[in-house]
Amino acid sequence: MGGRQRLPLEQALLGFLIQRPMHGYDLHRRVQEELGEVWYMGLSNVYGTLKRLEEEGRVESALSPQESRPPRKIYRITPTGERSFLEWLHRPVPAIRDMRVEFPAKLYFFRALGLEGVGELISAQEAACRERLERLERKSSRHGPRDFNRLVFDFRCCQIEAILGWLRVCREQFVGGEP
Repeated sequence: MGGRQRLPLEQALLGFLIQRPMHGYDLHRRVQEELGEVWYMGLSNVYGTLKRLEEEGRVESALSPQESRPPRKIYRITPTGERSFLEWLHRPVPAIRDMRVEFPAKLYFFRALGLEGVGELISAQEAACRERLERLERKSSRHGPRDFNRLVFDFRCCQIEAILGWLRVCREQFVGGEP
């Protein structure tokens, strides 16, 4: 996997299906081409996830005949699927460890779908990061400078500070400046 993480696969599939109905292989190819640097999904995972999304009522499928080949299953997002995707898209990423993959995917879909609200998402993510940073700094202050736990807390604080710096870059690129 080359260091890439698997995260909410269903969200990526729903995001592409909002754009147009597709079959599983096309979905897999789009993710590889457009999100391959941040998001990995195997073809078997795509079909398994599509089956689950269909059972949950977030996608529906229809067979499409093909000349001299078996019919293909074409998937389309349902209103329930669209609502769940848009709810996910507008929510900040709760776990810092998921930021590297999940947040860039959210930015991608905001841009690809031409949606409003990316500035609000960035602000909400900054607030969530600052809140997490404050909690870690309080915990860190309970430990002496040579304590091992202090090193762990300091490392996590540095990660969050780096994420906050990156979010400032995202704001400049996506909305052009301060909140």
